[in-house]
Amino acid sequence: MAKMYPVHIYSGTPSPGEVEIFHRLQNDPLTTKWLVLHSLDIPHHRSQISGEADFVIIVPEKGVLCLEVKAHNKIRRENGLWYYGSSESADSRGPFKQSSEAMHSIRTRVTKQYPELSGVVFWSAVIFPYLDFDINSEEWHTWQVIDRKLFSRKSIGELIKNVLSNARKFLANKPSALWFNENNNEPNLEQCNRICSFLRPSFEFFESPESRADRRKEELKLYTNEQYEALDSMELNDRVIFSGPAGTGKTLLATEAARRSVGKGKEVLFCCYNRLLGAWLRSECNSFLTSENVGTLHSIMLSVAGITPPDNTCQEFWEHELPQKAIETIILDGSGKYKYDQLIIDEAQDLLKNEYLDFFDLVLVGGLNSGRWLFFGDFEKQAIYSTSLNEIDSIQRNRLSNFSRYGLRVNCRNTPRVAEFVHLLGGLNPRYSKVRRPDDQVEPTIAPYKSEAQQEEKLVQTINTLLHEGFVCSDIVVLSPKSDQDSISSKTTSNAFSLCPIKQKTTYNDVGFCTIHSFKGLEAPAIIVTDIEEVESVKSASLFYIAITRSVERLVILVSDKARKEMVNILTQSH
Repeated sequence: MAKMYPVHIYSGTPSPGEVEIFHRLQNDPLTTKWLVLHSLDIPHHRSQISGEADFVIIVPEKGVLCLEVKAHNKIRRENGLWYYGSSESADSRGPFKQSSEAMHSIRTRVTKQYPELSGVVFWSAVIFPYLDFDINSEEWHTWQVIDRKLFSRKSIGELIKNVLSNARKFLANKPSALWFNENNNEPNLEQCNRICSFLRPSFEFFESPESRADRRKEELKLYTNEQYEALDSMELNDRVIFSGPAGTGKTLLATEAARRSVGKGKEVLFCCYNRLLGAWLRSECNSFLTSENVGTLHSIMLSVAGITPPDNTCQEFWEHELPQKAIETIILDGSGKYKYDQLIIDEAQDLLKNEYLDFFDLVLVGGLNSGRWLFFGDFEKQAIYSTSLNEIDSIQRNRLSNFSRYGLRVNCRNTPRVAEFVHLLGGLNPRYSKVRRPDDQVEPTIAPYKSEAQQEEKLVQTINTLLHEGFVCSDIVVLSPKSDQDSISSKTTSNAFSLCPIKQKTTYNDVGFCTIHSFKGLEAPAIIVTDIEEVESVKSASLFYIAITRSVERLVILVSDKARKEMVNILTQSH
């Protein structure tokens, strides 16, 4: 059985004869170890701008045969011109010259590249699978013809061998064929592979990490710039809640809003909840905001209070003691040092607590009811630090008044297939009104595991695949609902890369991992979600939604068998 290049014949191949010959070559036991190239383009043709060989058959110890297929039910030659089928379009060369010229063109290129292969026999033949072609001519040898009678009675392997054997006998009796040695059993297997690799090389190219990063940055910038119309539309409103699901550009809109406000001479306080997001905001805004003006709310309150957190902090400290100390400091100071003209909050759904709002009310000129503020948040799915969405609604009604709302529903982060995945498995309903990113034809990957060892194996395999595709370690982030020390990432090792908690990550050669909570508000080119044991509980569903919306290009989810069954149920119910 021959090794075919390509493995499957193109479904649009118009010639049924070529299809039949392809399959007979592929399945004939006599063609074992043969290499067959179907439909080989010949850009360096000896007499044409370009040409094509229907089949190039490389036979160990025999030679290389260019086989021209004429699978017509009618052929005639009149006044030296060939006519095929019912077509009146004339061919002055004819199939034998066509096949011969293709063969000589290929041989010239091969021997130029590999002079040591000049002793290999290259020959040509024509096959008429549906016609009895019994015309003799001085223009071809009778053994170069395979017609219907031969094709129906003998195996294709036997017929090809017969042509090459006759070619070798012919050359052996030709004094002018000084290059040919009949005792030379070339091509050997290594030479066969070399000829095949030269004529139809296998290759795989990936966009360079630098090019990928630049393109991604420009693409996201383009699509996010289109979102800036939201800021333009609400420019005349002093107090606005921008609400939208993950991927709608809230963080970049908040950053642009801060930049615009500073440009107008405003003193801006720009804060969020998560540490990693706070660090990213400081880095992004360092050209126009000081560290005292941007970061997590807790870091800002620690700076105001002039304290460091105790070693064993608890929720009580962050939600009650720290805000009280910061508020006391501001009241006692009385200098107006901690007053801001504009308040901007990202991931606002996590900061709508009364103690935090008391702090904001105090530092904002005019307070929350009369001052200038912009809140950006996902009040549908990402309120994982609040008691409930009902509590957020209550706080908005009781603590905030006279403000405008702007709904964001256009996704500018995820690819269309990930966006659809978010709708079906992340529970986003209503779905995004539009996805700006083009379809890259890559589906999110779900990889089930049965054991911890198997999950570790699949994690290593996934990262290696991404690296092979051209991603670099710094492009990849592994997320888990479990703590860093309990996640599969902390137990996984590899010689090809190292896994490191993002908060300890110091080099671009580490693949970072962290909890889903910690990565909220951020994104990465390639996201791997691990340790998914269930998806249908309220808490798990929210975390799952957050995790799968972080990806810019690739999304891979490692799930237990139980979680996989839940996903199948969800998908089944959604159709």
